[in-house]
Amino acid sequence: MVESVRLLGVEVTAHAVLNAAEHGRRRAAGLGAVTDPDLLDRLLDLPAAVPVADAAAWAELQAQPPGIAAFEEDAGTVSRLLEPPLAIGEVTVQAADSGELRAVQDASLFAGFTRRSVMAARDFVPDPVMLEAKLCGVGIRDRHGMVILAAEPPVRAIVDGWSWLLREKTYRRWLSQQSGDHGLACPFPATGAASAIPEP
Repeated sequence: MVESVRLLGVEVTAHAVLNAAEHGRRRAAGLGAVTDPDLLDRLLDLPAAVPVADAAAWAELQAQPPGIAAFEEDAGTVSRLLEPPLAIGEVTVQAADSGELRAVQDASLFAGFTRRSVMAARDFVPDPVMLEAKLCGVGIRDRHGMVILAAEPPVRAIVDGWSWLLREKTYRRWLSQQSGDHGLACPFPATGAASAIPEP
């Protein structure tokens, strides 16, 4: 669980599953989160770990830190090494006092990406809030964490630079929490759009 992640302008708790292989690969390369949406979009144009003869991608990715892409000069090919560092199973929005309706609206922004739910600030949730949540597929938990309304799966599985960016921002926050530096979202800046990871 990764707390206090700001995604789509909303502070959420992300229930995430780490991609241990990718995390280990990034650690070995000294690479952290990659948060440039244009770069992630560009990388999605390349298949993972498959050499491609793409002169434009070669030129665009040459300046990126190690661990983003691999280049084979003799063959003139470039391979995407970067994979999403984790999967987000659900996001939870904490409702302010009597602010469950706003929290439901905020949570519904994630309809195309993941399951979404609201942690209510009280035990009794008014009927209009429950109706809105049901219409939006947003789950509701009472202030003790008991499920009142189950969250629905995402409306459609969007696979684009923005959905990857949500994962990278969550990963950046997770790295920050692991390093014990809760005040900085990206405590070890590196070249370009990447962040270096702290040494163990």
